[in-house]
Amino acid sequence: MKKLLIFSFILLISADSFSEEHSSELLLQKIESLQKEVESLRNLVEENAYLIERYQELQQQRYLDLDKRLHDILSSELSNIDNENLEIFSVEGESNQSTLSMEIDVYRNALELFDSSRYAQALQKFRELIVSFPEGKYIADAYFWSGELYLAQKQNEDARENYLVVVRKYINHNRASDSLYKLGLIEKLLGNKEGEKEYFLKLIKEYPNTGAAELAKKSLEISSEKSN
Repeated sequence: MKKLLIFSFILLISADSFSEEHSSELLLQKIESLQKEVESLRNLVEENAYLIERYQELQQQRYLDLDKRLHDILSSELSNIDNENLEIFSVEGESNQSTLSMEIDVYRNALELFDSSRYAQALQKFRELIVSFPEGKYIADAYFWSGELYLAQKQNEDARENYLVVVRKYINHNRASDSLYKLGLIEKLLGNKEGEKEYFLKLIKEYPNTGAAELAKKSLEISSEKSN
């Protein structure tokens, strides 16, 4: 009887030891699994941090490119106006000379104010151009630059209205492609990814060989890279 009790006690101890060893083994397995998950999450965080940093760099470069492009366009516009002003008096009649010359003066003044960041005054001049010369040579330009001025001041809805005028009424004007791009950019700023994509794809389809279309492609590529 005594031997039976001793044997039972030994079995009990052995069972407890086995149970403890098994529990320890399971615990180690769980710890190893958690360590792997933590490492995986760490890698994911590092990868996302890299993508965010890359996205911010690309965004910053894109806006720098846009600023330079905007300044170059303004400078080019002013240069073109000077050349056109010289040609007016040899081509147009006296009445047309006077009207076009006044329109050019207002347009030039507005561009100069814009280029010097005097936005409120520039906007007034573009409004003056639109009201005074509704059928003028620079009417589409006036709407486009008004949109730019509103956008620079983060007045997105007012900017949208002006860009839409260009897109709907002056589809063959060289500002139409730029206006489509800016409409897509506004949707991006508002967080409307579908609207952004819709405008950019429309731009790429209808004005494929323009600088604005290239910018739209880059924006879509960046958005795709970020979502992946």
